[in-house]
Amino acid sequence: MKRIIVSTRNEVGVIAGITATLAERGINIHSIDTEGVGDHGMVIVSTDDDDDALLALSQAGYRAVADDALVVRLPDEPGALARLSTRFRDAGVNIQSMHILNRHGGHATIALSADDIDLARALVDESSTI
Repeated sequence: MKRIIVSTRNEVGVIAGITATLAERGINIHSIDTEGVGDHGMVIVSTDDDDDALLALSQAGYRAVADDALVVRLPDEPGALARLSTRFRDAGVNIQSMHILNRHGGHATIALSADDIDLARALVDESSTI
């Protein structure tokens, strides 16, 4: 899964501007996650056309980059995320960001990026049970 990370000021109307930019190009948002800390804001978006979304946001003046995210399905139970993050720690993989996308039917779906996405993928694939 690709995702777009928009670094912006934490101010009124930023999310309206980003979502309107995507809507004007007919781009559907699959997920969006926002965070503001002080004057700085971050918006993480996945869409049905990430290449066009990145282009549209850049043309609109937003500082946006794309990266690959690993999507992982975990049991929705205490300790599942701890087991996954411990596996990454033990292999020396740094989790750079993590977002819970949804929780449904006894499972949670998360998206994460790591400093070594290929090793992260292998760590997840080596066992279907986290």
